[in-house]
Amino acid sequence: MTARPSPFSRLLAGPLLALGLLLAGCDQSEPPLARQVLAEGSILAAASTDDGRFTLVSSGKGPVQVWMAGDAAPLYQWYQGQETDPVVLLASGPDGKAAATATERTVALWSLESGQNLGFYRVEQPLRALALASNGRALLLGYQNGEVEYVNLASGRRLQFLGHQDRINSLDISANGRYALSASHDGEVMLWQTDDAAIVARWRHEHSVSLVRLDQGGRYAFSADAQGNGEVHRLPDGEVQARLEVPARGQTFISARLNVDQDLLATGGTARRLDLWRLSDGTHLHHWQVGLHTQLRPASAMVYSVAFDGAHRLYSTSSAGLGETWALTNRDEHDE
Repeated sequence: MTARPSPFSRLLAGPLLALGLLLAGCDQSEPPLARQVLAEGSILAAASTDDGRFTLVSSGKGPVQVWMAGDAAPLYQWYQGQETDPVVLLASGPDGKAAATATERTVALWSLESGQNLGFYRVEQPLRALALASNGRALLLGYQNGEVEYVNLASGRRLQFLGHQDRINSLDISANGRYALSASHDGEVMLWQTDDAAIVARWRHEHSVSLVRLDQGGRYAFSADAQGNGEVHRLPDGEVQARLEVPARGQTFISARLNVDQDLLATGGTARRLDLWRLSDGTHLHHWQVGLHTQLRPASAMVYSVAFDGAHRLYSTSSAGLGETWALTNRDEHDE
C-alpha cells in the first residue's frame, strides 16, 4: 500500500513481584523460550509495542515489516510512499493501535489493527527522533536543529518546543499525549506539557543523552547517556530515584521499558546485552545475551527494543534480525 500525501506541508495489574524477580536460572548462556527470525541479515531499526505483540522492523531499503510475536511471516508490509531514503525511525503507541515510520524528511502513520495508512507528511528539518501517543492521537518530532514539534493529529494543532540548544537525540510522549520527554546532545533532559510547552522538570547528564523513556502511567522516567550511565527519575518533580551503570565498560543503553506494577526496568544495549533491573532502587537483577545469525560478521548485536510480554516473559529485538522471548521467575537473590 502506498501512502497519500497530506495537505500539511511541515508535519506535516498485575501484583508487585518479589524484590528478587529474576530470569530463570543464572547461566548467562541460557537460551530463550522462543526465537523469531525477522530478517535474513542485519536490520537498521526495530520497535515493539509495550506488550511485545507487534514489532516493526526496518532493513533500510524496502518496506517496513510488521510482525506479530510467534508468527513465521510478517503481518503487514508498509511502503513509505515513493521515497527511496531508508526508514530510520520507528514508533508505536503504548496501546498497540497505531505506529509511525519515518525517513529523515517524511513521516507516515499506520493502523496496527488494519494495516492501513493513516497519513503521510513531509518535514522541513532533518528528523532525529519521534514518539507516538496512544490511539495515534498525537505525534512528537525531534529535529536536528534542536526543536521539538508536537502535533495533535485529531485537531491538527501544532506546538513548537524551543527549550533545547542542541540537536535532539531521543523523545517519548505520555500515553494521553499531555506530557513530552525530550533529550538533546548536550545532556539536557526536559519534561514539558504539550498544551503550552511549560517545563515541568529538567535534569542534565554529564555526557550526551542517548535515550529517554517514560513510564506511561506518568510516575517515572528513565534517561541514559552515551557513556552507559542510566538514571530513574520520579515524576513530576524529576528527583533521582536510582542510578545505574551497565556492568561492562564500553557498553551503552539502546532501548528500555519501565514496568512500575512489577517494579522492573528492562534495558537493551550494545554487545548483545539484555538486562533486568529493580526500578525502585536500580539493583541489577539479571543479564543475558541475545542471539546472533551465524552468517553475520562481526558477531555482535544491538538490542533495539524490549517489551514485557505479560508478567512472566520479556521480548527483545536485536540488530541481528531476531525476536526472542525470555522467561522471568521469582528468585531470592539477584544476579551479579
